[in-house]
Amino acid sequence: MSQDRDGGGERGPGGGDRRGPPDTSFLNLEMSRVMYGEAQQLAREAGRAILREAIEARLRERLGDRIAELARLAADELADDILANLDIEARIAERRDAREDLDARLRDALRAK
Repeated sequence: MSQDRDGGGERGPGGGDRRGPPDTSFLNLEMSRVMYGEAQQLAREAGRAILREAIEARLRERLGDRIAELARLAADELADDILANLDIEARIAERRDAREDLDARLRDALRAK
């Protein structure tokens, strides 16, 4: 939306004037339609949530133990990967610290002479 030339209100969609004093762009004179649109969106989301819950319940009923085992396998694999990465990060940090220590000892050795 663009400002009117006189500084008041804003231009609505399609270039039509949205009349009103300056600093009133927050006003929405069709609030009931805005609220109804929001309600429709929330209703669709709630319907999806109910469907998802029903599907999850049915899958648990039919495949519960198998799904749980697959989930455990996937979680364990991810955990192993995370632990391996943390171990590698720690080893790299230890090596970086050792290298910095060596650099400091080399500087000290060269200063002493």
